[in-house]
Amino acid sequence: MFLKTYKYFKLFFCLVSFVLCLASVKAQTIDTSVYKQYTFIKHNLNKIENDSTSLNFFYEKLYQLEQKQITRVNVTHIGDSHIQADNLSGLVRQKLQLKFGNAGRGLIFPYRSAKSNEPTSYKTITNVPWDYKRNVFYEKPLPIGISGYTIETGDSLAEINLMVKDQPKLGYSFTKFTLFHEKGQNNFDISICDDLNCERGLFKSTDKTTNAFVSELKFDKPIRQIYLRNKCVDTATQKVTRIYGMLVENDSAGVLYNMIGVNGAEYRHYVMSKYFTQQLSYLNSDLMIISLGTNEAYSAGFDKELFYRSIDSLVLCIKSINPNVNFIITTPPDSYRKTRKGRVKNPDMKLAREAVVEYCSKNNVAFWDLYEIMGGYGSMGKWYAMKLTAKDRVHFSGRGYQIQGDLFYTALMNGYEKYKKGKK
Repeated sequence: MFLKTYKYFKLFFCLVSFVLCLASVKAQTIDTSVYKQYTFIKHNLNKIENDSTSLNFFYEKLYQLEQKQITRVNVTHIGDSHIQADNLSGLVRQKLQLKFGNAGRGLIFPYRSAKSNEPTSYKTITNVPWDYKRNVFYEKPLPIGISGYTIETGDSLAEINLMVKDQPKLGYSFTKFTLFHEKGQNNFDISICDDLNCERGLFKSTDKTTNAFVSELKFDKPIRQIYLRNKCVDTATQKVTRIYGMLVENDSAGVLYNMIGVNGAEYRHYVMSKYFTQQLSYLNSDLMIISLGTNEAYSAGFDKELFYRSIDSLVLCIKSINPNVNFIITTPPDSYRKTRKGRVKNPDMKLAREAVVEYCSKNNVAFWDLYEIMGGYGSMGKWYAMKLTAKDRVHFSGRGYQIQGDLFYTALMNGYEKYKKGKK
């Protein structure tokens, strides 16, 4: 019975892969003329604040990359449900890589195995159910690592199939695959096979590496599809596989833009994640973008002082493993709150915005004031009227997120160009 089911699973994935390869991907571009109808967007405020000194390290790395003095700049974007679907961050990734070079798709997670929504730039399919946890549910037993999600299975025949999809003018075939996973004698080995079912490498659970959670595999030519398969060589001890995340890169010079998004996440959830910062150190990020705050201020009873401290806690945790990294913190967007009377404007989101601005101003951290740029208090209603948001008036439509990504990229590049002029 299993073999028959497995054959259907393999056939299904092959068909999906074929369709994905043939499908054309719509360009994530924004025609600036569309902004004429969105009069509520405050373009005069669209800039990275506090960047003149706080982003010098990152701007200099971009400049060196542009001058071909270095080959890699690493960006990591941490967030909640606004980020997990990778609409906003995906557009910023695309634009940065088109300008500075494409170093790969970056950090990914098999969200489908955790029964959650997955970005469209890759596809994962598994043949067995997995236990899973996201950092929001910190009381559950599974530890959390780099992705804010963890999946685990005790099935020795478990498999995850991964295929990355190209984006407009960007190929995401990879020459290096990195797996963040639990090691030790109780864990299964993991076989890495290509689309021809040939084993290309084996991650032994007892292998020692510099990072205790990392296994790496390099390919002799670019590849876009792999199979991760459990491999049991000792039935007496090997009982489980636990995965924290995956990283795909290529050999090209450019920007590697990593996205870490968790539905419902708050600042404190990342701070409380057991292995988050330890595994995050592997990315060696030059710029850390943090887009959180919506969930803290969604319900009544928002505590501005506690929120301020939670921002500081996450920033300090990241600095402890990467002292040179620069930060951009984005203020949470305006949104509505669900009450017995229906959905109403949420005044606490303004307080959350104030806390971010106060923290960044006091600590010389760069910030992007999405709240004010989108129009300030009550502006979510205007975005909703233009069909740029979901019905909940908390989340945005794909178009709405793409507009935000375009605005953020424009602000970032304006700051970078100003930095370059200052060097002359």
